Amino acid sequence: MRFLETNIFLYVLTAHPNFGSVAKAILQRIEEGEEAATSSLVVAEVCAWLEYYKLDDKIDFFFKILQSYPTLTIYETTYEDEVKAKDLKSQYPKLEFFDLVHVAQMYRLKILEIYSNDKGFDKVKDIKRLFQ
Repeated sequence: MRFLETNIFLYVLTAHPNFGSVAKAILQRIEEGEEAATSSLVVAEVCAWLEYYKLDDKIDFFFKILQSYPTLTIYETTYEDEVKAKDLKSQYPKLEFFDLVHVAQMYRLKILEIYSNDKGFDKVKDIKRLFQ
């Protein structure tokens, strides 16, 4: 199982000219049955980003695509994930807090691969970043 990070959804929703096709291929594999996970924090991040950039009209579509993937599990973000993220900051000072929360969740869920274009994940011990 692999973890889906925020930018995968945003690249598809915004039809990103450079990364949209790669992100779409990743989601296509999940649509075809690859098991994957994401979190309630990722869902909130995507919605907040869409609101900030005045793309609120895409939020309903985002929820429809989330619900259309039977092999995608959305895990709840916990306070313990956030505490672990705070503790991970000294180990990975260049990662943003939300990314550290994703790492904490992955450790908790024993997920060792992440779909993301964020190269900051390349430095995280025991986590392999995939973007192809």
